[in-house]
Amino acid sequence: MSVEDAIRRKLLTLSAVTAITGTGDAALIRPDRLHATDRPGATSAAVIIEIDGEEHLNDLEGKSRRRMSTVTLRCRSRQRTLARALAEAIRVNGTTPGTGLAGARWTDSTDGLAYDAWLDDTNSSFTPDDDGSDEGWYDVYCSYGVTHGEAP
Repeated sequence: MSVEDAIRRKLLTLSAVTAITGTGDAALIRPDRLHATDRPGATSAAVIIEIDGEEHLNDLEGKSRRRMSTVTLRCRSRQRTLARALAEAIRVNGTTPGTGLAGARWTDSTDGLAYDAWLDDTNSSFTPDDDGSDEGWYDVYCSYGVTHGEAP
């Protein structure tokens, strides 16, 4: 299993996230890119999970039992406020103290590996449509550090 899949499964357990992205297989949470059929509407948003780098934490025998990944969760919407709301939902899951990914520890239900995640920073951008209108895509890039076990 990949870290992207484990993060997707974790995000699907966060009710504040699924209220925006949808649930199950139809949820707009994808590794690497959106599918051609994925079109966030005016009242929905998507999460794109991107692995920016991985560091293998090897022991002296060269065996890697843990890995540290730099992960970007791109929250994408046609509305700036919705992209920001999705980033916040991922961070805290609508709770205080937060139960989202900003300081999360969990064991994945599929691969059985332990994961830890923390938020490093966020950045925002706007990409206008090519048609010359004022419409476009709002993105909030959330950079997370994630450590996770590796199968022996």
